[in-house]
Amino acid sequence: MKPFKRNDSPTLGVEEEFHLIDPETADLTPRVDDVMAKLEGSMRERVCYELLLCVIENRTGVYQTVDDLVKGVCEGRDQLAACCKKLGITLVASGSHPFGQWQRMPFVNNEHYKWVRNSCGYIAHRLLAFALHIHVGVQNEEVAIYVMNEMRRWAHPLLALSANSPYFEGMETGLMSTRTHLFQSMPRSRFAPNFKNFSELVEHYEKLLATKDITRPGDLWWCIRPQPPFGTVEYRFFDLPTSVHRIGVFAALVQAATAVYQDDFFAGKAPSILHAGYLEQNWWRALKDGLKADIVEPETGEILSMRTQLKRLVEFVYHKAIALGTEDYLKYALTMIEGGNEAELQIDLYKKHNGDLRALELELAKQTIEQ
Repeated sequence: MKPFKRNDSPTLGVEEEFHLIDPETADLTPRVDDVMAKLEGSMRERVCYELLLCVIENRTGVYQTVDDLVKGVCEGRDQLAACCKKLGITLVASGSHPFGQWQRMPFVNNEHYKWVRNSCGYIAHRLLAFALHIHVGVQNEEVAIYVMNEMRRWAHPLLALSANSPYFEGMETGLMSTRTHLFQSMPRSRFAPNFKNFSELVEHYEKLLATKDITRPGDLWWCIRPQPPFGTVEYRFFDLPTSVHRIGVFAALVQAATAVYQDDFFAGKAPSILHAGYLEQNWWRALKDGLKADIVEPETGEILSMRTQLKRLVEFVYHKAIALGTEDYLKYALTMIEGGNEAELQIDLYKKHNGDLRALELELAKQTIEQ
């Protein structure tokens, strides 16, 4: 495992997992190789493969502010969408494809993805699930462990707010985040063990390496994890938003929360004791019912609404957001909390288009680049 890179400020970067469709049929098209061959300049370094040949990942640079991050995301989407358009391909941002057949989607032909396919079998084959990952810089590896543990409290409400995948295999699944259900069928994809320090994580990693359960650090697919080469905590529980402005809100929330917990770490504040059973149940309620769920607060045991917990998060980090210049994003977060997540917006669009999933997918494609 590589050394941990120090970040003196809460830097930001994101990874977006888009899917590719045919602009006429709106069906998935496995043409990532064609897109990769067409990329030029800096996009060659930013864009990469992601398991299946109908998925493409765009990685931003490193930014100091949320405003710059949002600008970078917009520019990246525009450039990638333009490249795809030249090839007769359309780029879409959402957590799932509403009717794609995973049985027809080939894997990326490299050794690591062959290993994923062989080790996870059917579970990997059906992984038509598209996420947003947000990296926030921290000062050292012990801060990263502390932050990772504390942020478990907020993972469920943030997942509920980001839910954007209510359709899969031609049906409404009854889940707000079908992506989460699909991805978390994979091993090592929920919370990391509650490590006391980074040495415990390294020991855990080495044990799994010795038993050949993993091949490299990146195979620790936890929904929150340290990334030593970047000096970040990586948040991996978000459905990919169709709206870029929502990415800005999520980035502002986790940046501010990470910075608050880093301050707590250096102030010597004791770690929170969070009930594992409540965390597990809250996870289910977030992916199934989204913002409409009631949950059990994992430290106090009180019963409250998902929306109330999100408002507590906004209140908890607001002072840090002011210092970071992101209070406008937090104000919009309150609008999102009341207005609903993108899964609910998809369901409304589906009804508007008289139950036509093709029309829904084409509308999402349009919204992906109309920011």
